[in-house]
Amino acid sequence: MKRIAWLALVAAALVALRDPVWAGRVSSGFRSWEEDPPGTPFRWTAGRASFFVPADATAMTLPLRTEFSGPNGAPTEVEIRSDDRYLATVRLPDRHVWTRTRLPLGGRAGRRYRRIDVRVNRVVPPFMLGVMVGEVELTR
Repeated sequence: MKRIAWLALVAAALVALRDPVWAGRVSSGFRSWEEDPPGTPFRWTAGRASFFVPADATAMTLPLRTEFSGPNGAPTEVEIRSDDRYLATVRLPDRHVWTRTRLPLGGRAGRRYRRIDVRVNRVVPPFMLGVMVGEVELTR
């Protein structure tokens, strides 16, 4: 009987880790929230950052902005993925301008949340700043 109870506990723990209820509050690769002069909230990324959105979202609008030009004025490129599935590469040629990109997320993911990965093609030392990410808008 103890073995069955132990196996049930392990199975419940694995299910909880596969689809944790707290995942929606988790992010990584971001600095703290700030506000630009007009009062728009944003967070700086490092070279890579991740956050979670509810799985029932069918699309998201992701505001992105850069403050730094690349070598010879090259645009900053940001690759966006959802659960390791490529969504888009967004080019940010203009500094100080918010680019709002609407990205379809597809059908339900089979979990409570989807992981969104943001990968920036370069960072600026010494703080290793990537791009500014504003508040994400979701469509359900």
